[in-house]
Amino acid sequence: MPMEQYSRWTMHWDEVRVFDSNAVSLGVEEIDLMRAAGESLAREASSMSTGRVLFLCGPGNNGGDGFIAACSDLLSGRSAIVASRPRSKTEASSHARSIAMESLGIHVWPSRPDGDWDLVVDCLLGAGGGGPGSSLRDPISDMADWARSLEVPVLACDIPTGLGGPDCIPATRTLTFHSSKSGMGPEYCGEILVSDLPWPSEVQDCGPGDIQRYPPLEPGARKGDRGRLLVIGGGPYHGAPILSGMAAARSGCDLVHVAMPSRAANRCEWPTSIIPERIPDRDFLTISSMASIEEIIQSGRRPDTIVIGPGLGRDERTIEAVRAIVEMTTERGIPLVVDADAMGALPPGGWPGGMAGVATPHESEASRWLGEAEPHEALSGCKGENSTIVITGPEDRLTGPDGRNASARGGHPRMAVGGTGDLLAGAIGGLMAQGLPPWPAARLGCALLREAGVRAAGEKGPGLLAEDVPVHIAHTLSDWMVSAR
Repeated sequence: MPMEQYSRWTMHWDEVRVFDSNAVSLGVEEIDLMRAAGESLAREASSMSTGRVLFLCGPGNNGGDGFIAACSDLLSGRSAIVASRPRSKTEASSHARSIAMESLGIHVWPSRPDGDWDLVVDCLLGAGGGGPGSSLRDPISDMADWARSLEVPVLACDIPTGLGGPDCIPATRTLTFHSSKSGMGPEYCGEILVSDLPWPSEVQDCGPGDIQRYPPLEPGARKGDRGRLLVIGGGPYHGAPILSGMAAARSGCDLVHVAMPSRAANRCEWPTSIIPERIPDRDFLTISSMASIEEIIQSGRRPDTIVIGPGLGRDERTIEAVRAIVEMTTERGIPLVVDADAMGALPPGGWPGGMAGVATPHESEASRWLGEAEPHEALSGCKGENSTIVITGPEDRLTGPDGRNASARGGHPRMAVGGTGDLLAGAIGGLMAQGLPPWPAARLGCALLREAGVRAAGEKGPGLLAEDVPVHIAHTLSDWMVSAR
């Protein structure tokens, strides 16, 4: 596919696994991606040297790319391989290794082929390594030392091994796939070239692959380690904030607090998994409750993320209070999910300065907020993954800074039922409270809710209600986590 048909942004390293996983879920074979990457790598190696080419291959898919490239007809009779381990980690890289073993033979470190080399191809660690700035461990660190000592040009596959860290193998040229990755620059990457992979453009959209960024469950975790969320909502409507809270809890968030005016709080049936936080206001949120909310934030119950908006209503006094809360939480570095009626507190056509978080308007709310501005224009002062706009509808449209965009499709028609937006805000907030930045949290939240809706509709049929969905968020999370192993 021509590059212009894709959206391009500087990818977080973890996004590589997301896109690869989404490709597999769309029916693309991982070995086919590896063959395409390997052939691109072979072409580049051939263009850089007519002499002997040494491939250094790690245990993952980056190494698999190298195994394929080394066997290419373009390098026939002049390539050799040194692998870091006797076995590869993935099915695709193991298959590529077997091809290379049969075709060329493989030296396993510390075994090395004799002779001099004109080019080293670094396929030790790609985006699946420890992340930018990580130190290398043996045997990779020893191989990196040896590669540097050869003092010959280096072609890096996707990312130079050890990028940003003390053990980096500086590259003369780096062939990266789909888009450049965070931390890449000429100092360690040399000339950066981008090659496409044979995957459909839909791999960039929200899907099962987004589970790759879900924070891993730690065996020794204690209550609160998986995040604390505060939902501020209610007034005219008491069910909306409860739905948000339930979705957050089912997303894996440990502690979910819901604050609403007293009349709404007294009308609702509180689930045992939700912690009530009654505020002084009786009928709807006003500035009078600011001191109470500030006390929650400054106490031992300080939330990791706040969802504000579900069921609030549009009274001007409420909007004034929301503005104050947005300002206060931004100053304290607490990310926000701004939903529903709270959208009226955002500056017209723009993103609040310094705010990290997600805005989740439907089409009408987006139109009132943005006016003639496009979402990417509203985010023009933002960078990276810390701010996202999700315009909800039959197809959710996600926009982040620096060219990020995606869609969330699928779901079930019955999900047009009232309360779906509250569920989405809660799911995204719960994921952010667990440590996910706004962009991946929004992506995963959108994907989870649509699949959960399909599962809930299969169980309940036309009588599906919003409150039927949260448990299926948990089921979907569980299934996707198993598939991702």
